[in-house]
Amino acid sequence: MQLVARVAVPPSGWGYHLLVLLHIICAVGGFGAVSYRAFALYLARQRGDAVAAGAIAVYGQISQVAEVLVYGTGVFGVAAIAAAGSNSYFDKPWVYAALVIFVVMVGLLHAVVRPAERRYRAELIDLAQLPGVAPPARPPHFDRLERLQRRVGAGMGAFNVCLLAALYLMVFKP
Repeated sequence: MQLVARVAVPPSGWGYHLLVLLHIICAVGGFGAVSYRAFALYLARQRGDAVAAGAIAVYGQISQVAEVLVYGTGVFGVAAIAAAGSNSYFDKPWVYAALVIFVVMVGLLHAVVRPAERRYRAELIDLAQLPGVAPPARPPHFDRLERLQRRVGAGMGAFNVCLLAALYLMVFKP
């Protein structure tokens, strides 16, 4: 009896490749835009509160589109794995690890980052409606804004570390 090693044949077919292409397009557009949330918030704060309010409002709209693309990344990724047919990746541990990381990332967006951004925008609106205060007096809004900015930064830092871990899994397939 002779043992023959099976050569792994990569999945093929136009459906599989189309789903992988859509997965990559969504990943670039979604994660590319979402990854810079904390940095955009920081730069807006450096420009002043009036500019920050406008910049954050615009970036909030961009982020909504980006989050839809992030969801598309997960949907098209799972669909591509399902379309792989006999070459199914569902029996690979790295796929499940990447899915868990994806769920953690979406959880960070919904549980940490988005609520902090909403409160940040509300604080900016409240601050804009206050009468001017002579220095060195400072409304308590500034302290809350700094805490919220740190929360967004911490959430996005964790998000970006998860993104790097997911990319590692998908590139090296350990």
